[in-house]
Amino acid sequence: MTDPAAAPDTLLLLAHGRDDILRQARFCILTFQHFALRSPGRYRVVVYTDQPTAFTELGDSVRLELLSPATMRRWRGADDYVHRIKPEMFIDYAAKYQGRFAFVDSDTYFMRDPAELFARIRDGVAVLHVDEGRLSERRNANMRKLHDFVRRTTLRLPGGATGKLSEDTAMWNSGVVGLAPGDRDLLVPSLELVDELFSRYRKHNMEQLALSYVLARRLQLVPADDVVFHYWGRGEGFDRIATQFFADTAALDLADRAAAAFALSPKPEPTPRRRWYHRLIRR
Repeated sequence: MTDPAAAPDTLLLLAHGRDDILRQARFCILTFQHFALRSPGRYRVVVYTDQPTAFTELGDSVRLELLSPATMRRWRGADDYVHRIKPEMFIDYAAKYQGRFAFVDSDTYFMRDPAELFARIRDGVAVLHVDEGRLSERRNANMRKLHDFVRRTTLRLPGGATGKLSEDTAMWNSGVVGLAPGDRDLLVPSLELVDELFSRYRKHNMEQLALSYVLARRLQLVPADDVVFHYWGRGEGFDRIATQFFADTAALDLADRAAAAFALSPKPEPTPRRRWYHRLIRR
C-alpha cells in the first residue's frame, strides 16, 4: 500500500450544473495552478463534475470524477438535499485517494501559496474557511433560527446516543475543508448527522452545522480565510469578471493564464439586496 504521507496534496472541488459555477471552479483552479505548476508532483487537483469537458487544458495534474445524474440523485438522499452531495463526495474521495486534501467551494480563489494552507492540515488539526460564531451568540437571523432549533431538539447523535447539540457550537463556514488522512473516519459520522439534522429542520446549511460539530468534537479547527478568498453571495458580480477574463486570456498558455488569474484577484461588490416592496411586487 502506498504511504499516505508520500501522496500528493490534493485540491478537491465539486462543480456541476450551471455554467457560472463551472467558470468559477476553473478560475479557482488557475489561481491554484499559479503555484502548483512550480512544484511538479507535489499537488494534484480532483474535480467531481457532470461536465468534464469544462476542465480540459488546466494541467496534467487535474483528475476528473464523473458525476452521473443517478449518482447525484442518490447522493442528494431521501430528503433531496442538494448540499448532501458534498459529504457524500468526501467519502467517495477518501475511498479512492490518499494524502491530505483541501476541498474548496467553486466560488473561491487562492490569494496566497496553497502550501500555507496544506501546512496547517495534520492529524488532529482540520482547516475550515472561517469561524462564523457560536450559535448562542445569535449574530443574525439564520443563527438565531439554528440556535432555537438546537435548544429545543433532541437528536440521534453520531455513535447512536441521543441528546442535543451544544448551544455554544461554533458554526464554521465549509467553503474550505481540509483534512489529514488520520481524521477521515469523521466523514461518515458527519454525513449521518447531516441526515438527522436535515430530516428535522430543512435549512440549507445543515451540512455545514453537522461538519462543524463533528470535527470540533475531536479536532482543533483553524481558519483559511487569509489564504482562500470566498466570495459567497457575490457570484453574479464575479461571473461578469470571470467571463471577461476567460475571453481576454483565451490565447495564453496555462502558466500565463494562471498568473493572470492570480494577479486579477477580483473583489466583486455584493449583489444589491431587493427592498421589501420589490419582493411584494414580485409575488
